Amino acid sequence: MTITIREALQLPDMVHTRLIAGAGGLDNPIRWVTIVEVLEDTSRLQEGEFLITTGFGLAEHTEKLASFIPSLAKQKLSGVAIHTGFYLREIPETFLTLADHYQLPLIEIPTEINFSTITKAILQPIMNRQFETLAYSSAIHNRMIDAALSKGGLPAIAGELAALTGGVVSLVDALGFEVTQHGSSEALPHDQSQEIAHRVPIRANREHFGTLTLTKPEHAWKELDDVALQHASTLCALEYVKERAVAATEWRLKGDFVEELLNGQQMTHTELESRCRMLGYPLAGHHLCVAVRVEVADQTMLGDMHQSVITLMRRLSDRHQRSYLLRERPHCLLFILPDDQTSLRLLEQLTSRWRGLHPELALQIALSNPCEQLPNVVSSSEEAMFALQAYPLLAQSPQILRYRDMQGYQFLFPYHREKESLLRLWNPLLEPLIRYDTKYNQQLLETLEVYLAQNGNGLQTSQALYIHRHTLKYRLTQIEEKTGYRLEDAHQRWQLQLALMARRLQQQLYPTNR
Repeated sequence: MTITIREALQLPDMVHTRLIAGAGGLDNPIRWVTIVEVLEDTSRLQEGEFLITTGFGLAEHTEKLASFIPSLAKQKLSGVAIHTGFYLREIPETFLTLADHYQLPLIEIPTEINFSTITKAILQPIMNRQFETLAYSSAIHNRMIDAALSKGGLPAIAGELAALTGGVVSLVDALGFEVTQHGSSEALPHDQSQEIAHRVPIRANREHFGTLTLTKPEHAWKELDDVALQHASTLCALEYVKERAVAATEWRLKGDFVEELLNGQQMTHTELESRCRMLGYPLAGHHLCVAVRVEVADQTMLGDMHQSVITLMRRLSDRHQRSYLLRERPHCLLFILPDDQTSLRLLEQLTSRWRGLHPELALQIALSNPCEQLPNVVSSSEEAMFALQAYPLLAQSPQILRYRDMQGYQFLFPYHREKESLLRLWNPLLEPLIRYDTKYNQQLLETLEVYLAQNGNGLQTSQALYIHRHTLKYRLTQIEEKTGYRLEDAHQRWQLQLALMARRLQQQLYPTNR
């Protein structure tokens, strides 16, 4: 802790000194007192030092005389006191002008006052305040530890900080969620003083957990408030580390439980109920499987991005008072949620929040059909994973793709596990078109795709392909001849559509076979 120039001038031993210039810096804090008679190198002086000097050698050197005040101001000294009567009979007028310009307090010390008197006068209150700070620091540390150990967690620490400082305390985590707020700005005295906010990052092991902010009227702010703020941020960091350890244990327990379900492990209803109750997940009702993938170019980032999704999901679910089960897979995350509107809103908020936090990284979310019993979640997980694999064909981030809304691709679900199964679906119908296109440099396959996409509308197909209607008619005839299917027949048209879908799906799931 320090005292200001203004406070120093009011000390009993300083009454005979005189402020002669630089009054704009009266509130500069004095961090230490330095006595220098021969001032050769001002760069050795530190910010906040109060310099006492006789000015030896200044009068004989015009250059030193001109640069004296500017060089001290550059070092951000709190002030300078010149002992007149030894080498400077009086303080030069240029010193006064420059001290006012730089707002550097310039004090004249008469000959009858000793250096030691001034030094003791200023250093004594500084040392007293340092001891006061240490005592206060120890006291608030103990109070905040008591608050943290009372199992009140982050809100208790923030509440204790607000009580100690009389300010408004808010804690915002790294995801932008306001974790807690204590104190009321309405209760703060304003007295023509503007409020100021001091913010301290909450960090541990180079990881950023959030920001702790203390707001008070400017006139009421004390340096001891900063000490309390620093203590509180340290304890908040420890609380986050503890929370991370608890979350990791919970994550592992949930993951083990989900893995047992997905492996078809038999459980009695009593055992199932007990496990769900321990993990806080509701056994009753229908359930949804949700597969989540983060599109990253660098796979080494995937682990960190998974952790970010998990943390964001935990924050949102806490707000909705919604529990879930979770299992991390090598390339995605698998969540199990109750099937209701709350879960859907939670997932929509997940995509929205993620887009704000990581706009450069797309988040893909795929949902299964609801399953009636939790042990039947195996088939639902396969539906969600299949929808996630086909996501690039059917949706764009931040859309949520449901298995039931896969535009017919869900009918290919039984065939997606092997490329040969998909190949057998499309190859007999489309291979003749591909072979003809390759040999004659034609676009029969593309024409078929566009024609079906335009619902068999010839005019729209011609326009989309930029070809004449006679050219389109010729190509459609070739397609019918080579596939043996009539495009006017709805059933045969659907089979051609399904073949095209099977080929696209194979290219998506097995890209090396394109």
